[in-house]
Amino acid sequence: YFDYTFDDEDISLGNRVETICNAARVIAYWDDGVLTFARDERKEFPSAVFNRANIVADEYKISYDMTMPGGYDGVEIEYVSPRTNKKTYIRYRITDTGIVEQAASSPLKISLSGCRNEYQARDRALLEVNRLVSSRMKMNMKTLADGEYVSPGEMIVVADTYDTNQQAGYIVARSGNDFDTSEQINFAGDMYVRVTDSIGNSTDKIRAYPRTDTKFGFTAAVPNITLNIFDGYNVQSPSRYVIATTEEMEAMRWRVS
Repeated sequence: YFDYTFDDEDISLGNRVETICNAARVIAYWDDGVLTFARDERKEFPSAVFNRANIVADEYKISYDMTMPGGYDGVEIEYVSPRTNKKTYIRYRITDTGIVEQAASSPLKISLSGCRNEYQARDRALLEVNRLVSSRMKMNMKTLADGEYVSPGEMIVVADTYDTNQQAGYIVARSGNDFDTSEQINFAGDMYVRVTDSIGNSTDKIRAYPRTDTKFGFTAAVPNITLNIFDGYNVQSPSRYVIATTEEMEAMRWRVS
């Protein structure tokens, strides 16, 4: 919902688009000369899978802030109430016990110009306050060519090169539900796997089981997708996999910014 009048004719097109997108929880960015939009929302499926096979060596870094980003301890969203036609505020604060609806000492202030809907404003407030909590951990990496196909706002899966609980490699062969892998897999608890197809799309996470004949592989009911099997000639970018417990699998999820 957006109800707004641009009274100043000198306002640039970029500023107008930014104002509209701000009210709609939409990201606007230039993609090869084309103005592109993406909804700022939770993504259920990853757009790409990255491991050490398609990440530049020594260009992977994870950082964690001990304090909230910007020193904020909550959010304050400003919008215009349709009932009173006056500025109205929705406030959330981050406490030791969780997120509560009250004024914060140092809030992140956001004005939703054109928003006259409480549900829309509250939805944005909850998004921003949860983002303050989750954005304390950040990851930076430099990828190979696969990184050209992901865009801001998308969710990707990245196996931590230095975390032995997040195992990854590439598929060597498949026979039914049995997969041969480039790396030895150590099973501990209930393990799940994601496998990429011939164009880099990832499957959902699927329960994986150890094989009795080799440690370089797993058994999983992966759909009959087309795989890239490296041969050094026609196929030089093999299908990849990441395998871990549910908890570790969730830790691999990152949002592109």
